[in-house]
Amino acid sequence: MFRINDSVEFQGQEYVVSKFLGQGGMGHVFSIEEKHGDSKFALKSLQHFLPDDNNHRSLINEWEKAQNITHKNVICYRGFHDGLSEPKTPYLIMDLAEGGSLEDFLLSQNEFMDENICLEIFHQIIDGMEAVNKILVHRDIKPDNIFIEKGVFKIADFGLAKIAEEKTRSKTFKGWGTAPYIAPEAYRAETNTIQMDMYSIGHVFYQIAGMKHAYGTPDDWEQAHLTAVPQALNIVNTKISPKVSSVINKLMAKRPSARFNTWDEVRKELINSAHNVGDHKSAIDNILQKKISRDLKAEEVLSEQQIKEKELKRKSDILNFQFKNEIIQPVSEFVENFNKVSGAGSVMSMSKVSDMGDLTSDIRLDSKAVNIWFHKINDSDVLSRYADDMWGERRFHVTKPTLNGKPVLAWGGIECSDRTGLNIVLVASEADEYGDWFILNNTHSVMAHRQDNRPDPFVFTTDELVKEIHHVGVMHIYNLTVSPLKIDNVIDFISNAF
Repeated sequence: MFRINDSVEFQGQEYVVSKFLGQGGMGHVFSIEEKHGDSKFALKSLQHFLPDDNNHRSLINEWEKAQNITHKNVICYRGFHDGLSEPKTPYLIMDLAEGGSLEDFLLSQNEFMDENICLEIFHQIIDGMEAVNKILVHRDIKPDNIFIEKGVFKIADFGLAKIAEEKTRSKTFKGWGTAPYIAPEAYRAETNTIQMDMYSIGHVFYQIAGMKHAYGTPDDWEQAHLTAVPQALNIVNTKISPKVSSVINKLMAKRPSARFNTWDEVRKELINSAHNVGDHKSAIDNILQKKISRDLKAEEVLSEQQIKEKELKRKSDILNFQFKNEIIQPVSEFVENFNKVSGAGSVMSMSKVSDMGDLTSDIRLDSKAVNIWFHKINDSDVLSRYADDMWGERRFHVTKPTLNGKPVLAWGGIECSDRTGLNIVLVASEADEYGDWFILNNTHSVMAHRQDNRPDPFVFTTDELVKEIHHVGVMHIYNLTVSPLKIDNVIDFISNAF
């Protein structure tokens, strides 16, 4: 770690560490001054790194690219030390900005800024981001990474996200950046694009003009970025026009394809928003406000859809887990134990088979086989019919599958090569999100004419279960007997098939 008055050699000149400027998640920042001159720079040292591993080499490669970024709205990199020789700490030498950060600037504001002031800041940041994105994707845009020097706003800390990612990301987060500014697609670990930076900048612009984050202070930032819809910026700050508000909404769009393609498109849209529209301003603003309302409504619909899809996936994952962990795993252990004692001449195999979204496994020994399948209930697994109501009116009725008065979550079957089998049914539990397993033992009733020629007990297909699940416990051509599933009974049934 560097200390005040330490010496650093840079570009053939000796510099002295003169002041500690701050500490972030990645390292310490100091100002350094030329010992025999007037030059001043900033030095950022990295606390956490592994020498010469893949991440370190990738970081150094990014720093080399970053040195090619030169622009008045960028904190330019002047050089770096890779940490492979003394001192054993990588560090960057960069331009020094002594006017503080955008974060400091925003904290000092106590009233909404006029649109023309916001636009001046926006255009400087856009110019800087355009220069950065010609070389690399920043990946960690936030007010703390935008500095001010004599009234000029400058983008900083590009090329550092790789080291930040390794140090600061949580076990569940696969992307990069700082939580309040991370694009939704980053949580899916998608390829880095400038549209990710645009999303972050959209939130920075909203914060500049609205004096608060677009999503407030949610407990779950990932959920907010994926599903939350902000209040229109021109409602938060009435000094902002609907046109500027709509540009920022587009930057913050959930889908990358709904954002801008280039920074020049953003620049032109903001320039157009500032044009004098004379006597028609009120009418134009009214139309634009309606469009903003429609766009935000579309975002709300998309968010509701994403929430529903996330919940459905979570439920689907739980069902898959129960089938694999509570049915397939014990059966697999039985097969493994059999093969340990059976000898090379009698090997039982178990393989996974995918069948139109259902989970299926086959167990084979010689010419005999057992098939185990599992189907999660969906919208097509309903019994639909027309029937008269109590007033004699014809109505369409849809009945979802239930067992003993509880919703069926999933069902499946265990069918042997001799066509005997059992159905397994997973029923919603009152105790928790996990279902309760039951066995459905199906045989022919004495009333049946045995037209299907199936042996007893037999397996109903999914299509048959849609109708037959409602006949449990009633007089019918089939006898459907329900009992709690015990895995030992299932394994005994499978073993009898061989």
